[in-house]
Formats: sequence, structure tokens, C-alpha cells
Amino acid sequence: MKNTLTSLFIFLCLFGFIIYSHGNLIKVCDAVNEKCSVLEKSLQEDDWEDSYKLSVELKEYIEKSFEPLSVYINHQDGDLLINEALKLSQYSKYKDKSEALSSIHLIKYSTKAIKALQTPSIQNIF
Repeated sequence: MKNTLTSLFIFLCLFGFIIYSHGNLIKVCDAVNEKCSVLEKSLQEDDWEDSYKLSVELKEYIEKSFEPLSVYINHQDGDLLINEALKLSQYSKYKDKSEALSSIHLIKYSTKAIKALQTPSIQNIF
């Protein structure tokens, strides 16, 4: 009986961790997409100083937010976002609009793919 209760307790702790991590991941991905949309508007208006500032803030937010999530997701996904945000800050600094916009779209697509991959569905299981 003691082994059954211990196993049940461990299972419930694991299940709780998964629910918490998934909710946090969705929240972080939505926040990154929102920040990218604001940054994209700033780039389209050719406000380079604001764009650079926003891109550095985005990079720092991604670094801070994806570090604890690396237990739950593949760390390569977080590394890809960090690297692309770093490129984005340099593109904004040197006023390369086309590359900056392509980096924003890659970040948006990557966060969308991370959300889709981590959402439990029949396609993800089989």
C-alpha cells in the first residue's frame, strides 16, 4: 500500500509540473509574439532607435524566460530564439530592415511551432 501511495504521489507531482510548465510556456510564447508585433511596427515606421531598444529587451526577455523552461522543452528551441533575437538586435542597430523583418518572422514562427509541438494532441503522441 505504501508503494502505491508513493507512486501516486510522484505521478501527481509530475502531472502538476507538466500542467504548470505548459501554461508558463504558452504565456511566454504569447508574450514573445506580442513583443515581436510591437517591434515589427516600429521597424516598419523606420524608428531605428526604438527598434534597437525593443530588440535588446526582447532578447533579454527570451533569455530570462526560456531558461527555466529548458527542463520542459528542447533547449535547442530556446537557443534558436536567443540567437535569432541577437541577430535581430544587430540588424536593428545597423538599420537592415529586410533582415530584421525576416528575423522577427522567424521568431514568431518558432514560437508558434514550439506551442504546437508542446500542446498535447493525437499527432504529437503518435
